[in-house]
Amino acid sequence: MEYKIISTDFDGTLLTSDKKVTPKTKEVLLEYKNNNYIIIGVTARNLSSVRSSCDINMFNYLILNNGTFIYDVENSQEININSIDRKNIIDITNYFEDIAEKIDYCSLNKYYIYKKAITENREFLVQINNIDEINEKIGKINIFLKNNDELDKYKEIIESTFNDIDVIIMSDSDDKSNREWLVLHPKGINKSETLKRLCLKLHISIDEVIFFGDSTNDLQIISQVGLGVAMGNAFKEVKEQAKEITLSNDNDGIAYFLNNFK
Repeated sequence: MEYKIISTDFDGTLLTSDKKVTPKTKEVLLEYKNNNYIIIGVTARNLSSVRSSCDINMFNYLILNNGTFIYDVENSQEININSIDRKNIIDITNYFEDIAEKIDYCSLNKYYIYKKAITENREFLVQINNIDEINEKIGKINIFLKNNDELDKYKEIIESTFNDIDVIIMSDSDDKSNREWLVLHPKGINKSETLKRLCLKLHISIDEVIFFGDSTNDLQIISQVGLGVAMGNAFKEVKEQAKEITLSNDNDGIAYFLNNFK
């Protein structure tokens, strides 16, 4: 199979444990880009968060907020795929008011943080006391519960209550605390579906895509592309779905695989 697109998750995959892209990995991706491969970043992060972690000129496109936005890097153009209905935002907030430790409302460039004080000084983090302070489209909501033993219970409640919301339980393979949280986004919108939509726009088959990933929100995409590659640090279920396994994100797993790819 001749591949035309190289796509990669960010945290736990492209980024090392200290949230950086190594010079070696950047060099290899730029080399492939200069050889007419299309490079696509696929992440739960928003655009401002991606900019803070790397040089976005490594990419042709970015799929953001788990698929709710596409950003055309070369033309500096954003495409909103879908967003969460305002009424749903209000109802979800009211329901989790006393249950959540923290709620993040994620737009293209901002994280609006509710119920917990911001400890990092980053321009894209905005402390809010009320959701009326949000005046832009929200593509994703992160809910961090006070009691993580109830994640499955509240996932089911959201899915049965909101017909136009999908929920996943998210965890970070780099987070040694084993922290998990609920991620809400519009029904049918995820990394995989938005990548398929972008492939259609580019007239490229999903079978012509290589994807690198590590976490639970990569499961669908890693099993559907032509060549799904799990990082050495990936969760077990991700490795089981992948066609190949490379080195970890802290050992230039992407660069190693692409340098040895035949």
